[in-house]
Amino acid sequence: IFEHILSGRIHMRVLNIEDDTFKHHDICKALSGCGIKEVEWSNNLADGWKQIKNSMDSNNPYDLIITDMYYPGEPGGREEQSGDVLIDRVIKNKITIPVILCSSVNLKYPEIYGCVYYSMERNWEADMQKLVNSLVAG
Repeated sequence: IFEHILSGRIHMRVLNIEDDTFKHHDICKALSGCGIKEVEWSNNLADGWKQIKNSMDSNNPYDLIITDMYYPGEPGGREEQSGDVLIDRVIKNKITIPVILCSSVNLKYPEIYGCVYYSMERNWEADMQKLVNSLVAG
């Protein structure tokens, strides 16, 4: 699944669904610490779901999906529990792409790959990197 590690870079297709630009950049920074330099981004559920479906239809699925819990269902919509909807869809459609929930609410979802409690008060980056590194290691 994963291409070889070249020059300290890990070639992994990652999609981050998150409506907060600053948090998206924080997540990208944490991932770059794992050697992941390119992260695709969606700020709403409808577009994010389209990106997931397109990646699978083109036989080049994402290696990892990172999702927030609260973001708009549609472009320009209001924040709602779209992360829940996304996780349900992934499970119902038997999509095998690992999902990490990265939320400022400390949540537990045993049915997904992992949860990261995003807070400036704690070293959430280490939690994210630990999950991603163990995913890369297989």
